[in-house]
Parts: sequence; structure tokens; C-alpha cells
Amino acid sequence: MEFAYLNRIATALRHCGGRSQVNHGRAFHSQLIKLGALNDVFLANNLISLYVAFPCLSDARKVFDGMPDRNVVTWTTMVCGYTNCGKPDKAVGLYKRMLESESETPNGFMYSAVLKACGLVGDLRTGKLIHERICSERLEFDTVLMNTLLDMYFKCGSFRDARRVFDDMSSKNTTTWNTMVSGFTKAGLVDEAVCLFHQMQEPNVISWNSIIAGLADNGSPRAFEFVCIMHREGLKLDGFTFPCALKTCGRHGLLASGKQLHCYVIKSGFESGIFTVSALVDMYSNGNELTEAVKLFDQRSRCYASISDSLALWNSMLSGYVINECNSAALDLVLKIHCSGTCMDSYTFSGALKACVNLRNLRLGHQVHGLVVTAGYELDHIVGSILTDLHARLGNINNALGLFQRLPKKDAVAWTGLIIGCATTGQSWLAFSLFRDMVYFGLEVDQFVLSFILKVCSSLTSLGSGKQVHAFSVKSGYESEEVVVTSLLDMYSKCGEINNALALFDSVEERDTVCWTGIIVGCGQNGRAEEAIKFFNEMTESGLKPNEITYLGVLSACRHAGLVEGARTIFNSMKILHGLEPRLEHYYCMVDILGQAGCFKEAEQLIAKMPFEPDPIIWRSLLVACGTHKNTELVNVIADQILTTLPEDPSTYVTLSNVYAELGMWDDLSKVRIAIKKVGAKEAGKSWIEIST
Repeated sequence: MEFAYLNRIATALRHCGGRSQVNHGRAFHSQLIKLGALNDVFLANNLISLYVAFPCLSDARKVFDGMPDRNVVTWTTMVCGYTNCGKPDKAVGLYKRMLESESETPNGFMYSAVLKACGLVGDLRTGKLIHERICSERLEFDTVLMNTLLDMYFKCGSFRDARRVFDDMSSKNTTTWNTMVSGFTKAGLVDEAVCLFHQMQEPNVISWNSIIAGLADNGSPRAFEFVCIMHREGLKLDGFTFPCALKTCGRHGLLASGKQLHCYVIKSGFESGIFTVSALVDMYSNGNELTEAVKLFDQRSRCYASISDSLALWNSMLSGYVINECNSAALDLVLKIHCSGTCMDSYTFSGALKACVNLRNLRLGHQVHGLVVTAGYELDHIVGSILTDLHARLGNINNALGLFQRLPKKDAVAWTGLIIGCATTGQSWLAFSLFRDMVYFGLEVDQFVLSFILKVCSSLTSLGSGKQVHAFSVKSGYESEEVVVTSLLDMYSKCGEINNALALFDSVEERDTVCWTGIIVGCGQNGRAEEAIKFFNEMTESGLKPNEITYLGVLSACRHAGLVEGARTIFNSMKILHGLEPRLEHYYCMVDILGQAGCFKEAEQLIAKMPFEPDPIIWRSLLVACGTHKNTELVNVIADQILTTLPEDPSTYVTLSNVYAELGMWDDLSKVRIAIKKVGAKEAGKSWIEIST
């Protein structure tokens, strides 16, 4: 068959690939089979390229497997096809098969294709072997190939190897520098990236965008600084620069700068860009300008033919509603997206699930979960993590654990949600076990997780575990965080180590209301009422306003110590000095204090003045005081009140029985014991202690 004819067929195959005409390509394939021309390596390679371009990898592989002879182009084309179609593991496997066959010697193009696959799959060992072959074949002067090698090392997390290759390169181009800058920023090594960027002689727009994107992704406010320098240097900001700059403004509260950028976006003609306008909506939402974000969303969303074409914009608005706690509006938006027939992505599902978490609505959560499963996103590491968080926080621990175990990649959100869920539902040992696993696997533990774990230690009165968590907090740099300090104070107080709590409190430089409340409550729980009152007075004198919990803590301290006069003064100051309305808990403390002091008339007057009906706990408290002070007149009055409210509560009858026995009211005691038999005995309580080993 003439070469010119074969060349025309090859040209036609390339034409089909360029025009995405797969049916025409298959027609040519059929014709080649009839002509028996597939034995020609040149034509078969073009046919494989055609199928890879669509992509139709199964067809490409059939052609590849049917070839009697292959050259390095054949192998390289298939490796590129697998790499570009998200199957890098198969690309690496095919390369190894080529080496084993010893039929062809790989060249620079093959090495470049396999290195890209190694980076995607994280195969550092194969990448290093290819590096050795590159050096032995003296290909290290191929700058394009060395750039791919650099990228592979960064993606595999081998930064030292990347730096060594970079330093040894004799010929570096702008792509080389950009690869290094981008690699360091993606690894979180911002200072190294900035240092390299400043060494560049002539950074181009891609260089500037790489450093700006890296700084923005790492949460550095310097991203906006580099945007300003880029503008001063005369370089034009583009559709890549604007989203990164706006992201930085939104994250760091630079609303004024963000509005200036918005003007620049309009002047530059980039407001129609979907990612730029989405970043603008994000920026206004994060800057507490939700009205402006909604206005912009309404204007721009009409410019697109369908929601599918502007899903990124809808996702930004959804995120804005969630951030600003407009959860119902967020779910309304999700409903519109769903009713439009648009396929929701991981960002849409994440926003919808966060709204369900905020609303604590398990029914809606189950509905969204159903959509997630249908769309195939249940095991997506972001969506799956939020699903785990949803079920855990709403008390569905078994479902949360089942989903957590199935997740192929468990991030900090999944671990945190599960730990908090277990802690809040009383599964303390499981929460602590998960925390230990989280630390063991090297995942980042933030101050909120530490706060919940310290609460777990408090509930278990596990001083040893609490001290370990305290040490971990110090090592992690969270020992001065407000939530951690408060939880530590609570843990030491509940474990009976009030001196440790006092020492910790003394070391805190900036004390807020929560911190003061923590030490006041702790002193009260450990029988140091005088110190609790002293701290309360110091707090008010410092200008801080106590809250309801602060008052409850100091009144409880007075109750334990029997400080009637101090309790009266503090209780009266609640509304007079700080405008706080006493709640039922505060009245309970005062009634109990007055009852234990024998001030029954004053206690009755206080109950009568309460703006709400007294509950059985208050009456029970006064009943016990009657037994202590031998007040037989008031006992039956209180007994009638309690029995009317809780006629079938065993604990009520037990309390009455004890008081009657203490007062020698044997007839009434007999009646109560008969009633106890009818109601049923109170279930025995349980307790535990921690034993040191």
C-alpha cells in the first residue's frame, strides 16, 4: 500500500479526532480492518490517538492489544491516555510492562508521561527509578522533562528531592520557577515560595498568579499585598487573579479593599466571569454584607441560560446563606437547584448538609442524604465527612460510625464531628478513644476538639487523662485559647484539683466572662465559697458583666456554704445592677439557702413572687429543709404540692418517706410506704472511680 495513501488515511484520522467525530473515526477503523492495514504501526498509532482523544480507552486498548508490533510511540500514547483520563495507576502499570517486555527503550516523552502518572498516584519509588534512568541516559538537559520531574516530586511530597533537582538544573525556564513556587505553596511552605519568587528575574502573569493563589489557599493576607504589587508593576489582573484576591479579602475582613477590587473587576470587563462573580458573592457574604451578595447573585444568575451553567455561583450563594445562618434560605436555594434538574456537586451537597446541621433537622438531613447517595457522593471525603458530622451531632452515632468506617479518606471534619457527637451523647469513652486515634494518625486537632475532650475527662472525672490532654494542648499551642482554658478550669475543678485550676487561672492574662465564671463555679463545687464570692466581686469591679451562669455559680457556692446574707445581696444585684432576670435555677438556689437556714416564711414569700410556677425540685428542697429543722406544719402542705405535680415519681415518695421518718410522723410514713409499693421502687444509681495502675 502506497505511503501517500496511508498518510491520507492518517490525516483523516487526525481530522476526526480534532472535530470530535468518533463515528467517522470508527468507520475508518472498519475500513482499515477490511484492508488489513492495521498491521501498519503508523496507522494503528494514529487510530489509538483518535480513541484516546475522545476518550474511548477501551477501544484504544483493543487496538493496542491487537497490534503485532509496537514502537515507543504506541506505548507512550496509551500511557498518556490512561494518565489524562484519571487512570494513572494503569499508566504506571503499562510502563512497567513495556520495560519487562524489553521491546522498546523509553524516551523523554515516555518518561514525561509516566512521571505525571507517578505524581497523580503518589508512586515515589517508580518516580525515583525514572529519575535514575534520566540521569544515566543524559536527559537531564531536557528542561521540559526536568520540569515534569520537579512536579512529580512535589506531588509525592518529596520536597528535598525537588529542591535538589532544581538546584542541579543548568537550564531553568519560567515554567521551572513557577513549578517550584506552586509546589512550595501547595505544601504550605509559603516562606520558601516567596523567597524563590523574589529570585525570579522576570516573573510572568502565571508566576504572579501562582504565588497569589498559593498565599490565598494558605490563608495568608499577603496574597492581597502581591496583587497590589502586581498591579503597580503594570501587569494586567485576569480571571485567575481576581478570585484569589477576593477570597483573601473575604477571609480577612478586607471589605473596603474587596469593594475596590469589585470596581476594578467591572472596569476590566471580568464581572461576567463565573468564578470572579462567585468570588465576589463569597467576599460579600464573608464580610457580613449578605444583602449585597444576594443583590449581586440576583443580577448575575439571570445572565446564564441554566443553573447548570452557573452552578459555581449558586454554590457561593448557598455558602453565603449558611455562613450568615440563613439556613432556611439556603435550603430553599437547594430546592430550586434540585427542581431545575441540575446535577448537584460536592459543594452543593456540603452546603445543604451544613444547613441541616445548623437547623438540627434530622428529617431534612435524611432527605439530603438520600440525594447524596443517588448522586454517588456518599463516600466523597468532603461530603462524607459532613454527613458523619450531621448524624453524630444529631445523636445518630451508629449511622455516623458506619459511614465513618466506610470513608476511604477521613479528614479532620469527620473525626471532629464524630468525637463531638460521642461527647455530647454521653459516649465519653468512645469519644476519648477516637481522640487518641486522631492524634496517633497525625491529624490536626484544633482547640474545639480539645475543649470537648476535656469535657469528656470532666464527665469521667479522669484526672490522669485530663492532664495528658492539658500537656497536648501546651505542645499544640492552644493552652491560651479561651475555650481550652475554660474547659481546663472545669476539668480540674470537677476532678477535685482546685489548686491546679487556681494556678491556671492566675496564669491567664486576659480573662473574659467565661473564664471568670469557670473559676467561680469551680471554687463553689470544691467548697471554697469565700473565694468564689471574692472572684465574683473582682470580676464585677474589673468592669466585666456577669451572666446567668456566673450568678448560678456564685449562688451555688453560697448554698453549699450556707452564706445566707451574701446570697441575698448577690441575688438582689442580679436584676438591679446588671438587668438580668433570675431564672428557675437561681430561685431554686435561694429557696434552698433560705430553707437550710430555717427561713421558711421568707422562702415561701420568694416562691410566691416567682414569675413562673415552682417545679417539684424547689418543693423537694424545702421539704428536706423541713426535716432538718423539724417543721411539721409545713411538711404536709409541701407534700400535697409535690404529689399533685408528680403522683407517680418514686423519688418523690422516697424523699417524703425520709422526711416523715426524721420527724417521727409514723402514720404518714406508713401511707407513703404503701404508695411506694404501688408506684414501684426507684432504680438504683450507678457510679465509678478511676484506679491508678
